[in-house]
Amino acid sequence: MIEHKVLGQQPAMRFGLTGIDSIKQNIQVVATTFAGTVPLDRAFGISGDVMDRPYQVAQALLINELMAAITEFEPRAEVISIEFETSTEEAEQGKLVPIIKFVEKEVVQ
Repeated sequence: MIEHKVLGQQPAMRFGLTGIDSIKQNIQVVATTFAGTVPLDRAFGISGDVMDRPYQVAQALLINELMAAITEFEPRAEVISIEFETSTEEAEQGKLVPIIKFVEKEVVQ
C-alpha cells in the first residue's frame, strides 16, 4: 500500500477530482472545517474545542478530532499517523499544522 500525506491546510477547491486526489482534498476539507459551519451537515468537520488550549493539550485533542472526523467523513482513507509541522514562528503564534499520513483503503465490491 502506498502511503500518502497531506497538510491540514485549506485546499484550493478543485472540482471533478477522482481517486487519490479526491481523497486528499476531502481530508484537507475535513481537517479545516469546524463542526457546525456546514449548513446541511452540522456534524461535518472537527470540534472547535481544540482552540485556546495549551499547545500539548491542543495537539492531543486535534489528533483525536482528526482521526474521528476522517474515519467518519472519508471512509476511503485509513489514517496511519498525524504529526505536526513545527516551526518557531508557528509555535510562537500557537498554530498547529497537522501532517496527516494515510493509505487508501481497499474497496470490496
